[in-house]
Amino acid sequence: MNTQPIRRAAAAAVVATVSVASSLSVQAATPAGKIVFSRTTQTPTTAPRSRSLWLLDVGTGKVRALTTDTDSVFDMAVTWAPDGKSLVFERGVQRVRDGQRHTLQVVSTVTNQRPHALIHGTGNFSKPAYGPGGRIAFVSQNSVGQCLSVVDATGRNRRDLFCVSAPTQFAQPKWSADGTRLFVGAGYEEGRLEPVWHAQAYRVDVATGSAKLLSDIVMETQLDLTISPDGARGIYADIVANDMTLVDFTNGAAKVLPTRGHAPLFSPDGKRIAFTGEIYEVGPQTRYYEPLYVMNADGAGVRRITDSRVADHAYTAAQWSRDNVHVLVNRRTYTDSSLTQPLFALRMINADTRALTSLTSGYVEAGAWYEGP
Repeated sequence: MNTQPIRRAAAAAVVATVSVASSLSVQAATPAGKIVFSRTTQTPTTAPRSRSLWLLDVGTGKVRALTTDTDSVFDMAVTWAPDGKSLVFERGVQRVRDGQRHTLQVVSTVTNQRPHALIHGTGNFSKPAYGPGGRIAFVSQNSVGQCLSVVDATGRNRRDLFCVSAPTQFAQPKWSADGTRLFVGAGYEEGRLEPVWHAQAYRVDVATGSAKLLSDIVMETQLDLTISPDGARGIYADIVANDMTLVDFTNGAAKVLPTRGHAPLFSPDGKRIAFTGEIYEVGPQTRYYEPLYVMNADGAGVRRITDSRVADHAYTAAQWSRDNVHVLVNRRTYTDSSLTQPLFALRMINADTRALTSLTSGYVEAGAWYEGP
Protein backbone atom coordinates (compact mmCIF):
# COMPACT_ATOMS: atom_id res chain seq x y z
CA MET A 1 0.00 0.00 0.00
CA ASN A 2 1.48 3.30 -1.06
CA THR A 3 0.65 6.18 1.29
CA GLN A 4 3.05 8.72 -0.14
CA PRO A 5 1.59 11.99 -1.43
CA ILE A 6 0.81 11.74 -5.13
CA ARG A 7 3.44 13.30 -7.35
CA ARG A 8 2.34 16.40 -9.20
CA ALA A 9 3.37 17.28 -12.74
CA ALA A 10 2.92 20.60 -14.50
CA ALA A 11 -0.19 20.72 -16.65
CA ALA A 12 -1.51 23.45 -18.89
CA ALA A 13 -4.79 21.95 -19.97
CA VAL A 14 -7.37 19.42 -19.01
CA VAL A 15 -6.33 15.88 -19.86
CA ALA A 16 -9.00 14.57 -22.19
CA THR A 17 -10.04 10.96 -22.01
CA VAL A 18 -11.71 8.93 -24.69
CA SER A 19 -14.93 7.25 -23.66
CA VAL A 20 -16.18 4.35 -25.73
CA ALA A 21 -19.67 2.96 -25.32
CA SER A 22 -19.65 -0.48 -23.74
CA SER A 23 -22.00 -3.38 -24.00
CA LEU A 24 -24.12 -3.80 -20.89
CA SER A 25 -24.03 -6.91 -18.76
CA VAL A 26 -26.78 -9.23 -19.90
CA GLN A 27 -26.80 -11.58 -16.95
CA ALA A 28 -24.24 -10.17 -14.54
CA ALA A 29 -24.47 -11.91 -11.19
CA THR A 30 -25.14 -9.83 -8.09
CA PRO A 31 -21.88 -9.58 -6.11
CA ALA A 32 -21.86 -12.01 -3.20
CA GLY A 33 -19.49 -13.80 -0.86
CA LYS A 34 -17.04 -12.54 1.74
CA ILE A 35 -14.28 -9.94 1.64
CA VAL A 36 -11.34 -9.64 4.02
CA PHE A 37 -9.90 -6.16 4.37
CA SER A 38 -7.55 -4.33 6.71
CA ARG A 39 -7.76 -1.23 8.85
CA THR A 40 -4.65 0.67 9.93
CA THR A 41 -4.03 2.86 12.95
CA GLN A 42 -1.40 5.60 13.05
CA THR A 43 0.86 7.22 15.61
CA PRO A 44 0.56 10.98 16.34
CA THR A 45 3.31 11.49 13.74
CA THR A 46 1.18 9.62 11.12
CA ALA A 47 3.49 6.57 11.08
CA PRO A 48 1.67 3.20 10.87
CA ARG A 49 1.03 1.77 14.34
CA SER A 50 -0.92 -1.42 13.58
CA ARG A 51 -2.95 -3.18 10.91
CA SER A 52 -5.75 -5.66 11.62
CA LEU A 53 -8.00 -7.82 9.45
CA TRP A 54 -11.78 -7.56 9.18
CA LEU A 55 -14.44 -9.66 7.45
CA LEU A 56 -17.30 -8.25 5.36
CA ASP A 57 -20.33 -10.31 4.36
CA VAL A 58 -21.18 -8.82 0.96
CA GLY A 59 -24.81 -9.94 1.06
CA THR A 60 -25.71 -8.61 4.51
CA GLY A 61 -23.16 -5.82 4.90
CA LYS A 62 -22.15 -7.14 8.33
CA VAL A 63 -18.55 -6.51 9.42
CA ARG A 64 -16.57 -8.19 12.18
CA ALA A 65 -12.94 -8.27 13.29
CA LEU A 66 -10.82 -11.29 12.38
CA THR A 67 -7.60 -10.28 14.14
CA THR A 68 -6.94 -8.09 17.15
CA ASP A 69 -5.63 -4.56 16.73
CA THR A 70 -2.21 -4.71 18.45
CA ASP A 71 0.59 -2.14 18.44
CA SER A 72 3.50 -3.05 16.11
CA VAL A 73 1.55 -5.94 14.51
CA PHE A 74 0.64 -5.66 10.82
CA ASP A 75 -1.67 -8.23 9.19
CA MET A 76 -1.90 -8.32 5.36
CA ALA A 77 -1.75 -10.39 2.13
CA VAL A 78 -4.79 -12.63 2.58
CA THR A 79 -5.45 -15.81 0.59
CA TRP A 80 -8.61 -17.91 0.99
CA ALA A 81 -8.85 -21.67 1.46
CA PRO A 82 -10.90 -23.25 -1.36
CA ASP A 83 -13.82 -24.02 0.99
CA GLY A 84 -13.97 -20.46 2.36
CA LYS A 85 -13.81 -21.63 5.98
CA SER A 86 -10.32 -20.32 6.71
CA LEU A 87 -7.61 -18.17 5.24
CA VAL A 88 -3.87 -17.68 5.41
CA PHE A 89 -2.33 -14.25 5.85
CA GLU A 90 1.02 -12.60 6.38
CA ARG A 91 1.78 -11.09 9.78
CA GLY A 92 4.59 -8.61 10.31
CA VAL A 93 5.70 -7.91 13.88
CA GLN A 94 7.98 -4.95 14.53
CA ARG A 95 10.67 -5.73 17.09
CA VAL A 96 12.99 -3.17 18.64
CA ARG A 97 16.18 -5.19 18.18
CA ASP A 98 15.45 -7.54 15.29
CA GLY A 99 13.38 -5.33 13.01
CA GLN A 100 10.24 -6.77 11.44
CA ARG A 101 9.61 -10.53 11.48
CA HIS A 102 7.14 -12.00 8.97
CA THR A 103 5.16 -15.20 9.53
CA LEU A 104 2.23 -16.97 7.88
CA GLN A 105 -0.86 -17.29 10.05
CA VAL A 106 -4.08 -19.30 9.68
CA VAL A 107 -7.43 -18.01 10.94
CA SER A 108 -10.92 -19.51 10.78
CA THR A 109 -13.71 -17.43 9.25
CA VAL A 110 -16.49 -19.51 10.83
CA THR A 111 -15.29 -19.69 14.46
CA ASN A 112 -13.76 -17.23 16.91
CA GLN A 113 -10.50 -19.12 17.28
CA ARG A 114 -7.32 -17.07 17.45
CA PRO A 115 -4.89 -17.19 14.50
CA HIS A 116 -2.06 -19.70 14.68
CA ALA A 117 1.20 -20.10 12.78
CA LEU A 118 1.09 -22.16 9.58
CA ILE A 119 4.87 -22.69 9.49
CA HIS A 120 7.39 -22.83 12.31
CA GLY A 121 11.10 -22.23 11.98
CA THR A 122 13.68 -19.54 11.40
CA GLY A 123 13.48 -16.99 8.63
CA ASN A 124 10.70 -14.86 7.22
CA PHE A 125 7.62 -16.15 5.39
CA SER A 126 5.46 -13.88 3.25
CA LYS A 127 3.20 -13.41 0.20
CA PRO A 128 1.00 -16.54 0.50
CA ALA A 129 -1.17 -17.75 -2.40
CA TYR A 130 -3.59 -20.70 -2.18
CA GLY A 131 -3.64 -22.95 -5.22
CA PRO A 132 -5.46 -26.04 -6.49
CA GLY A 133 -5.33 -29.07 -4.22
CA GLY A 134 -5.10 -27.00 -1.04
CA ARG A 135 -1.43 -26.14 -1.52
CA ILE A 136 -0.06 -22.75 -0.54
CA ALA A 137 2.76 -21.03 -2.38
CA PHE A 138 4.76 -18.41 -0.51
CA VAL A 139 8.12 -16.65 -0.32
CA SER A 140 10.60 -17.77 2.33
CA GLN A 141 13.68 -15.76 3.22
CA ASN A 142 16.89 -16.37 5.15
CA SER A 143 20.28 -14.68 5.38
CA VAL A 144 21.32 -16.02 1.96
CA GLY A 145 18.32 -15.08 -0.17
CA GLN A 146 14.73 -15.95 -0.98
CA CYS A 147 12.95 -19.11 -2.13
CA LEU A 148 9.65 -19.74 -3.85
CA SER A 149 8.16 -22.44 -1.62
CA VAL A 150 5.01 -24.55 -1.23
CA VAL A 151 3.36 -26.19 1.77
CA ASP A 152 0.08 -28.00 2.38
CA ALA A 153 -2.82 -26.52 4.35
CA THR A 154 -1.68 -28.24 7.56
CA GLY A 155 1.78 -26.66 7.40
CA ARG A 156 3.43 -29.96 6.45
CA ASN A 157 5.28 -31.14 3.34
CA ARG A 158 7.09 -27.87 2.81
CA ARG A 159 9.31 -27.70 -0.28
CA ASP A 160 11.58 -24.95 -1.56
CA LEU A 161 11.05 -24.99 -5.33
CA PHE A 162 13.32 -22.25 -6.64
CA CYS A 163 15.78 -20.04 -4.76
CA VAL A 164 17.63 -16.83 -5.62
CA SER A 165 20.49 -15.09 -3.86
CA ALA A 166 20.22 -11.65 -2.28
CA PRO A 167 19.52 -8.95 -3.33
CA THR A 168 16.94 -10.51 -5.70
CA GLN A 169 13.41 -10.31 -4.31
CA PHE A 170 10.27 -12.23 -5.27
CA ALA A 171 6.80 -10.74 -5.66
CA GLN A 172 3.67 -12.70 -4.72
CA PRO A 173 3.42 -15.89 -6.81
CA LYS A 174 0.46 -16.70 -9.07
CA TRP A 175 -0.79 -20.25 -9.72
CA SER A 176 -1.68 -21.66 -13.13
CA ALA A 177 -5.29 -22.84 -13.40
CA ASP A 178 -4.26 -26.52 -13.31
CA GLY A 179 -1.90 -26.08 -10.35
CA THR A 180 1.16 -27.40 -12.18
CA ARG A 181 3.05 -24.10 -12.50
CA LEU A 182 3.74 -20.90 -10.63
CA PHE A 183 4.38 -17.50 -12.20
CA VAL A 184 6.32 -14.93 -10.23
CA GLY A 185 7.95 -11.57 -10.72
CA ALA A 186 11.39 -10.87 -9.30
CA GLY A 187 14.04 -8.18 -9.44
CA TYR A 188 17.15 -6.62 -8.01
CA GLU A 189 19.01 -3.32 -8.06
CA GLU A 190 22.44 -3.17 -9.68
CA GLY A 191 25.04 -0.41 -9.64
CA ARG A 192 25.95 2.35 -7.19
CA LEU A 193 26.42 5.68 -8.94
CA GLU A 194 23.57 5.20 -11.41
CA PRO A 195 21.73 2.07 -10.25
CA VAL A 196 19.33 0.23 -12.55
CA TRP A 197 16.60 -2.29 -11.82
CA HIS A 198 16.59 -5.78 -13.31
CA ALA A 199 12.92 -6.74 -13.71
CA GLN A 200 12.46 -10.49 -14.13
CA ALA A 201 9.60 -12.94 -14.56
CA TYR A 202 9.77 -16.71 -14.03
CA ARG A 203 7.63 -19.77 -14.69
CA VAL A 204 8.29 -22.54 -12.16
CA ASP A 205 7.28 -26.21 -12.48
CA VAL A 206 5.71 -27.18 -9.14
CA ALA A 207 6.59 -30.88 -9.47
CA THR A 208 10.28 -30.45 -10.31
CA GLY A 209 11.15 -26.91 -9.22
CA SER A 210 12.55 -26.22 -12.68
CA ALA A 211 12.41 -22.48 -13.42
CA LYS A 212 12.27 -20.77 -16.82
CA LEU A 213 13.23 -17.12 -17.11
CA LEU A 214 10.43 -15.50 -19.11
CA SER A 215 11.73 -11.95 -19.15
CA ASP A 216 14.70 -9.90 -17.93
CA ILE A 217 14.39 -6.18 -18.59
CA VAL A 218 16.76 -3.46 -17.36
CA MET A 219 14.87 -0.39 -16.12
CA GLU A 220 15.86 2.99 -14.71
CA THR A 221 13.59 2.48 -11.71
CA GLN A 222 11.68 -0.37 -10.08
CA LEU A 223 8.25 -1.04 -11.57
CA ASP A 224 5.49 -3.40 -10.41
CA LEU A 225 4.67 -6.44 -12.56
CA THR A 226 1.10 -7.67 -13.04
CA ILE A 227 0.90 -11.13 -14.67
CA SER A 228 -2.06 -12.28 -16.77
CA PRO A 229 -4.12 -15.27 -15.55
CA ASP A 230 -2.57 -17.60 -18.15
CA GLY A 231 0.97 -16.41 -17.39
CA ALA A 232 1.60 -15.46 -21.02
CA ARG A 233 1.74 -11.68 -20.58
CA GLY A 234 2.66 -9.09 -18.01
CA ILE A 235 2.33 -5.35 -17.50
CA TYR A 236 5.06 -3.25 -15.88
CA ALA A 237 3.72 -0.10 -14.23
CA ASP A 238 4.83 2.59 -11.79
CA ILE A 239 3.13 3.33 -8.46
CA VAL A 240 1.75 6.55 -9.99
CA ALA A 241 0.33 7.27 -13.44
CA ASN A 242 3.05 6.74 -16.02
CA ASP A 243 3.74 4.67 -19.12
CA MET A 244 2.60 1.04 -18.80
CA THR A 245 4.49 -1.60 -20.77
CA LEU A 246 2.83 -4.83 -21.94
CA VAL A 247 5.26 -7.74 -22.35
CA ASP A 248 4.49 -10.96 -24.23
CA PHE A 249 6.43 -13.68 -22.39
CA THR A 250 6.04 -16.12 -25.29
CA ASN A 251 8.17 -14.08 -27.69
CA GLY A 252 9.66 -11.24 -25.64
CA ALA A 253 7.77 -8.52 -27.51
CA ALA A 254 7.10 -5.37 -25.49
CA LYS A 255 4.94 -2.35 -26.26
CA VAL A 256 3.93 0.75 -24.35
CA LEU A 257 0.17 0.88 -23.89
CA PRO A 258 -1.48 3.98 -25.38
CA THR A 259 -2.85 5.24 -22.04
CA ARG A 260 -0.78 6.25 -19.02
CA GLY A 261 -1.79 4.75 -15.70
CA HIS A 262 -0.83 2.50 -12.81
CA ALA A 263 -2.12 -0.47 -10.78
CA PRO A 264 -3.28 -2.51 -13.83
CA LEU A 265 -5.29 -5.67 -13.17
CA PHE A 266 -6.28 -8.36 -15.69
CA SER A 267 -9.81 -9.78 -15.60
CA PRO A 268 -9.97 -13.56 -14.93
CA ASP A 269 -10.54 -14.32 -18.63
CA GLY A 270 -7.59 -12.09 -19.57
CA LYS A 271 -9.69 -10.01 -21.98
CA ARG A 272 -9.85 -6.73 -20.03
CA ILE A 273 -7.59 -4.66 -17.82
CA ALA A 274 -8.70 -2.30 -15.06
CA PHE A 275 -6.25 0.46 -14.19
CA THR A 276 -5.95 3.82 -12.47
CA GLY A 277 -5.45 6.91 -14.62
CA GLU A 278 -5.09 10.59 -13.84
CA ILE A 279 -6.83 13.82 -14.79
CA TYR A 280 -5.75 17.44 -14.30
CA GLU A 281 -8.47 20.06 -14.55
CA VAL A 282 -7.11 23.58 -14.94
CA GLY A 283 -9.55 26.45 -14.67
CA PRO A 284 -11.36 28.45 -12.00
CA GLN A 285 -10.87 25.44 -9.71
CA THR A 286 -7.80 23.30 -10.35
CA ARG A 287 -8.25 19.61 -9.61
CA TYR A 288 -6.10 16.49 -9.79
CA TYR A 289 -7.76 13.11 -9.32
CA GLU A 290 -7.33 9.48 -10.36
CA PRO A 291 -10.33 7.72 -11.91
CA LEU A 292 -10.64 4.01 -12.62
CA TYR A 293 -10.59 2.87 -16.26
CA VAL A 294 -11.11 -0.37 -18.15
CA MET A 295 -9.54 -1.25 -21.49
CA ASN A 296 -9.19 -4.27 -23.73
CA ALA A 297 -6.17 -6.50 -23.19
CA ASP A 298 -4.43 -4.92 -26.21
CA GLY A 299 -4.86 -1.39 -24.84
CA ALA A 300 -7.80 -0.42 -27.07
CA GLY A 301 -11.31 0.56 -25.99
CA VAL A 302 -10.36 2.68 -22.97
CA ARG A 303 -13.39 3.63 -20.84
CA ARG A 304 -13.59 5.61 -17.63
CA ILE A 305 -15.87 3.87 -15.11
CA THR A 306 -15.81 6.23 -12.09
CA ASP A 307 -17.45 9.67 -12.10
CA SER A 308 -15.91 11.40 -9.07
CA ARG A 309 -14.11 14.69 -9.79
CA VAL A 310 -13.19 15.39 -6.16
CA ALA A 311 -9.62 16.63 -5.79
CA ASP A 312 -7.12 13.94 -4.76
CA HIS A 313 -9.64 11.09 -5.00
CA ALA A 314 -8.11 7.87 -6.34
CA TYR A 315 -9.63 4.51 -7.28
CA THR A 316 -7.44 1.41 -7.62
CA ALA A 317 -8.60 -2.08 -8.60
CA ALA A 318 -7.96 -4.92 -6.14
CA GLN A 319 -9.85 -7.86 -7.67
CA TRP A 320 -12.25 -8.73 -10.48
CA SER A 321 -15.30 -10.92 -9.94
CA ARG A 322 -14.97 -14.35 -11.49
CA ASP A 323 -17.64 -13.46 -14.10
CA ASN A 324 -15.36 -10.65 -15.35
CA VAL A 325 -17.96 -7.93 -14.67
CA HIS A 326 -17.51 -6.40 -11.22
CA VAL A 327 -14.35 -4.81 -9.85
CA LEU A 328 -13.58 -4.55 -6.14
CA VAL A 329 -11.67 -1.30 -5.65
CA ASN A 330 -10.06 0.90 -3.04
CA ARG A 331 -11.11 4.54 -2.91
CA ARG A 332 -8.48 6.79 -1.37
CA THR A 333 -9.04 10.25 0.05
CA TYR A 334 -7.01 12.36 2.47
CA THR A 335 -8.01 13.76 5.84
CA ASP A 336 -5.46 16.60 5.76
CA SER A 337 -4.46 19.28 3.27
CA SER A 338 -0.81 18.16 3.28
CA LEU A 339 -1.85 14.74 1.89
CA THR A 340 -0.08 12.69 4.56
CA GLN A 341 -3.08 10.93 6.16
CA PRO A 342 -4.86 8.70 3.62
CA LEU A 343 -8.32 7.32 4.24
CA PHE A 344 -9.39 4.17 2.37
CA ALA A 345 -12.82 2.71 1.65
CA LEU A 346 -14.08 -0.26 -0.38
CA ARG A 347 -16.25 0.13 -3.47
CA MET A 348 -17.77 -2.37 -5.92
CA ILE A 349 -18.10 -1.21 -9.53
CA ASN A 350 -19.87 -2.85 -12.47
CA ALA A 351 -17.37 -2.43 -15.31
CA ASP A 352 -20.15 -2.56 -17.92
CA THR A 353 -22.81 -0.28 -16.42
CA ARG A 354 -20.47 1.80 -14.18
CA ALA A 355 -22.86 1.27 -11.25
CA LEU A 356 -20.97 1.88 -7.98
CA THR A 357 -21.78 0.40 -4.57
CA SER A 358 -20.24 1.66 -1.32
CA LEU A 359 -19.18 -1.14 1.03
CA THR A 360 -17.19 -0.14 4.14
CA SER A 361 -14.07 1.68 5.27
CA GLY A 362 -10.77 -0.16 4.97
CA TYR A 363 -8.17 -1.35 2.47
CA VAL A 364 -8.43 -4.49 0.33
CA GLU A 365 -5.78 -6.46 -1.56
CA ALA A 366 -5.83 -8.99 -4.41
CA GLY A 367 -7.20 -12.36 -3.33
CA ALA A 368 -9.33 -10.94 -0.52
CA TRP A 369 -12.73 -11.59 -2.14
CA TYR A 370 -14.16 -15.10 -1.76
CA GLU A 371 -17.23 -15.61 -3.97
CA GLY A 372 -17.81 -19.27 -3.12
CA PRO A 373 -16.48 -22.68 -4.14
